[in-house]
Amino acid sequence: MRPDLTALRQDFRGDIRSEYDPGYEAARVLFNTRIRTRPAVLCRCADTRDVVTAVRFARDAGLPVAVRGGGHHASGLSLVERGLVIDVGGLRGIALDRDAAEVTVGPGAGWRDIDEITYGEISVDGFDGVPSGWAVPGGECPTVSNAGYSLGGGYGLLSRRFGLGCDHIVEAEMVDAGGRVLRVTEDEHPDLLWALRGAGGAGFGVVTRLRYRLDQVPKTVVGGFISWPVAQAEDVFRMYRDLYADRDDDRLALCLLLGTDPYPDGDAAITLYGLYVGPPAEAAAALAPVRSFGKPSADTFGELSYLELMRALGEEIPYGLQSRWRGGYFHDRGFDDDAFGTMLEHFARRRSGYSMIRLDLLAGGAIARVPADATAFVHRSALHYVSVVSLWQDDADTAANVAWADDLAGALGPHLTGEVYQNYADTELADWPSAYYGTNYPRLRGIKRRYDPDDFFHHAQSIRP
Repeated sequence: MRPDLTALRQDFRGDIRSEYDPGYEAARVLFNTRIRTRPAVLCRCADTRDVVTAVRFARDAGLPVAVRGGGHHASGLSLVERGLVIDVGGLRGIALDRDAAEVTVGPGAGWRDIDEITYGEISVDGFDGVPSGWAVPGGECPTVSNAGYSLGGGYGLLSRRFGLGCDHIVEAEMVDAGGRVLRVTEDEHPDLLWALRGAGGAGFGVVTRLRYRLDQVPKTVVGGFISWPVAQAEDVFRMYRDLYADRDDDRLALCLLLGTDPYPDGDAAITLYGLYVGPPAEAAAALAPVRSFGKPSADTFGELSYLELMRALGEEIPYGLQSRWRGGYFHDRGFDDDAFGTMLEHFARRRSGYSMIRLDLLAGGAIARVPADATAFVHRSALHYVSVVSLWQDDADTAANVAWADDLAGALGPHLTGEVYQNYADTELADWPSAYYGTNYPRLRGIKRRYDPDDFFHHAQSIRP
């Protein structure tokens, strides 16, 4: 049944699109174009008041709701079939508090926009007198919203040094299921702040503002990428594993990628990319085991700003593709020769030049120094994370590309802990509460019962009351 939007349109200051309105299709599409969910109405909010209006209208109309920020949810849970989508992607305000070294942002702001203000336009005397700016450990993709990223954990190249995005949240504004606007801090609703730090996208409410503490990041870092032909991949895997074995220095953050160079039509290659977060004069020694290894086909490591590096990495991200994303954390002895061989064997059979296998450092360093129960984000100890990312264009190729990702994920199963990073959501998980939240899930259910006992904010993987 078509909902009557008359009252909503009268009170709403942002943009409303039903499937009968021009621009609906463009507004509906997510980063993963495989998602074909068709909401009844998209409410693109202009401010917190619009969020309150949308929540109350949906309750009165009996419509299911979803919350959307940047539209990057891997499994499409930011849309809801025949329901109402509360889109906060347009809430992009950024306010820097220099005295507190904190920044307050709207949930739709992207990390490069934030970095431009806190890092690009700021210069302070950092540690040991090194000229520095400020930053939160943000992600590589410029169109991922800061809120979706941080509320689910938030790993970036600065995280090994400074911690996760969720660890930097000091305050939130949230609209609850009754349409109340809550200020969430250590003093006001501290249980909810605990939940938002790692499970904020799991059905507690709509976050309309976040305040982050900032870290000092040198104005000049050493970063880039280095690639080797895929024939050297097994040796590179071992070098990468050994590089971080029992390593206490948290200033070197490198991710590993099996893909092509150039992307997506070049030759198969294995690539390390990242940066050294410390005085540039010390970077050469830290990077020596990597830059002297094997016979690289390319090496771009050099001095540049953190902002320049992150912009360059963002330019490599393709848009308009369909995807299937699987993955998990390696257990202590799982990142081994058998796993390396399995990944290389399956990578050789990938069905699309866009597809890749990523190895991220999702723990260790500052991440691991936070206890697993200090926030809702429980994944603090397993160092290496694998993402099997199948990407393709045409519907006719969907079955083959999905099967490729699923087959590789299944083959890697014995090497993995069973835990999964909730920002890389997988709706095929049989026990997602354990995979995402582990021993923190019972506490999350209790908080859900306090703030949304009727389960108004519900999706396939939201916390159950």
